[in-house]
Amino acid sequence: MFERCNRKRLTLTPHYDPRVEDMVVNEVLSAFNLFEEELVKAEEEEKRRKEAE
Repeated sequence: MFERCNRKRLTLTPHYDPRVEDMVVNEVLSAFNLFEEELVKAEEEEKRRKEAE
């Protein structure tokens, strides 16, 4: 015979907290924005170098 496990399952749905999702989304967006800004700055700097030559 098999016994059922009484241990709680580790799932996100019963303990879902929208604040955590908002925090993660904001963190990812801010990291993406920083990366995009650095990329734009690098492209502008490269254009300036080519124009200066």
